[in-house]
Amino acid sequence: MNETMSTRGSNARGRATARAIESAVVRLAAEHGAAALTVDQICTEAGIAQRTFFNHFDTKEDALLGKELPRIDEQRTREYLSSRSIGVLSGALHLVRIPVVDEVDQELLRARIAILRTSPALAERQAMRMLPLADEVQSIVKLKLRDLDPNRSEDELDTSAALITQMASALMLSSALPPTDGSSPRTVHDLAWIWHRLL
Repeated sequence: MNETMSTRGSNARGRATARAIESAVVRLAAEHGAAALTVDQICTEAGIAQRTFFNHFDTKEDALLGKELPRIDEQRTREYLSSRSIGVLSGALHLVRIPVVDEVDQELLRARIAILRTSPALAERQAMRMLPLADEVQSIVKLKLRDLDPNRSEDELDTSAALITQMASALMLSSALPPTDGSSPRTVHDLAWIWHRLL
């Protein structure tokens, strides 16, 4: 019992330390640019030793991108595949759960996205990290498309699933955070009035 409680406490401390490092590196990158940052600067900003940094991250780029990755939501996936009333694209937007839990996390995510937009190398690295998730989403979308039209060829299903996954990815990125001006978040449903004229 004591060992379990100790492990939980240790895990909580580890998560808090990793989060402090991520906040420090993102803050510094936003102020000075990602390329010029050093691990020493990050450690000074976070108030930790280099050993602590390397216990959590291998490189400054890993700290910039963060430990937490979006993941497939299994319950929403089951609903998506079992219900014909759920739209192929609009439903795909909800297959992935983004690990944002509070205002601090939202601010961190907002700053991280801004940094990725100014750093092609980091954006490419993040895209590579996200490839397995994109492949998983594409497979799920393909299953739904096959159920909707079993007579479609594999090539057609693959092409359509890939395009829908790319659209969903772009839409998820743009709607991951509420607008800073207080307006309502934009969603794919804002296109409902013109959807039939897009092709």
